Amino acid sequence: MRIDCKDLDCPKPVVETKKALENLNNEENLEIVLNSIISKNNVLKFLNSLNLNPTFKEYQDEIIICVKKKEVDLNKTNPNEYSVLFLKTDKVGHGELGENLFVGFLDTLKDIENIPDKIICVNESVLVNTDENHKAHKIMKELENLGVEIISCGACLEFFGKTKELKIGSIGNAYEIVNELFGKAKIITL
Repeated sequence: MRIDCKDLDCPKPVVETKKALENLNNEENLEIVLNSIISKNNVLKFLNSLNLNPTFKEYQDEIIICVKKKEVDLNKTNPNEYSVLFLKTDKVGHGELGENLFVGFLDTLKDIENIPDKIICVNESVLVNTDENHKAHKIMKELENLGVEIISCGACLEFFGKTKELKIGSIGNAYEIVNELFGKAKIITL
């Protein structure tokens, strides 16, 4: 089976890949045609999370991911309870005070017993992970070094033109983020 996911916004390529896999029998092949690096990374991340060992080839104007379906649980979620800090901006409030509160909050996380397992960044909060001069960049890096998984929204990075500048964590997608928000995680939002 071959599906065309070119020019689809996040998370459609992942959703269409999941639907296609649901319609395949075990050992059947799936080709996913894309034309975005972010979409490629998101689909590969999804397929790798299922241990499907995808391969890909990049051409001048498209990327083709190939995978063979195996017996997998396409709806698996983390069965354990864990905590996620969901950041929508790089401030708590407005202006300089909001920036300082944000930095202070993140800095305090390093010193508490139950630091979050993951930090999900969307909208302006992705800029913390791309700009070494951002007030909170060093602290976010320290949290990553403490074992916190940092996920930045790929569509947000693309919107700000910062996809290739990510210095902390990994690129995520809306499908992955929504699964986190509606899974077993305890969500904290700033």
